[in-house]
Amino acid sequence: MNAIYWICFGDSAKGCLAMAREALEPSLDEEHILALSDNYAQGDIRDVTDRAARADILMPWRGEPELDGKWQTEYQARHWAALQQLDEVDEAVIWYAGGNPCEQCGLRYVVSRLQQKHIPVWVVEADRIPADVLAACKASKEVIGGATAVVVMTDNRMLNRLLRYVPQCILRRYAARMERRRQQKRMQNGSVQYGGIGEIEPRAAAYFYQRRRRLTETEQAQLLADWKCLREENAPLRAMADGRVRSVPADFYDEIILSCAPEQTQPAAQTVGRAIGKIALEQENHVGDMLIFDRIRALARAGRLEIVHDAPTYREMTIRKCGG
Repeated sequence: MNAIYWICFGDSAKGCLAMAREALEPSLDEEHILALSDNYAQGDIRDVTDRAARADILMPWRGEPELDGKWQTEYQARHWAALQQLDEVDEAVIWYAGGNPCEQCGLRYVVSRLQQKHIPVWVVEADRIPADVLAACKASKEVIGGATAVVVMTDNRMLNRLLRYVPQCILRRYAARMERRRQQKRMQNGSVQYGGIGEIEPRAAAYFYQRRRRLTETEQAQLLADWKCLREENAPLRAMADGRVRSVPADFYDEIILSCAPEQTQPAAQTVGRAIGKIALEQENHVGDMLIFDRIRALARAGRLEIVHDAPTYREMTIRKCGG
């Protein structure tokens, strides 16, 4: 019997697919949802199985004092185990978002691993869903994502502490309101744009799953060639440009980040959030917060930003433009 696996990128994507699985493919074992957590859009990709070479990219926040050491160890172990399980795949369904460099690079890497086995490889690309279609999708039991319990995490640590003591009935309404706000921000021309599989409401996953398609041998060969080219170039960064994944310099996003930096001292978190949104809007690249945080430090070293108050996380750090 063929071992069918769903493959995605990141724990958030796996969480979404785990909740959607029961409605889409109830016979699929949840253990057959593999999440690769490394970001192949960044760093040295000559050998992505080299743990030392990938450590800083796989765990960019490992220096944060709030993180539990056991959680970090388990997080890395899950990634390396998923990477090894790729050898067990007899048929694959790869989930990715079109404008997400991490997921686009992940797609190319996974196809390069599977291509030599000549197995069926399907892709599910998440991009836009019409707003009326999304509105018609009903979550199981009318709960966010069909979950029986809801946990809300924000960038405000004090608020997170308070939310622990909020009754579930109130927390669910709060979570639903937050979800509506996120949808409104992503709404363009009557449709909702997703920047990653982890952003998809599980109730909306069926819309994209029904549009899955099997890659042809020609398409797999092209993705393999793309990955070989990216490995040979081995740039510090890879991004979407003109609809393709391209090698780019480390400072590719710097001008946008600087345009989001304040003249007066403000928390770096505000610049991180603005830059993520502006990069998605202007360059159609969906990037993570830790990449922006890393570039803020690089810009400070180059004398283009000033770190007024340094901290291990961008939530506590404050910055301003030099001369501001």
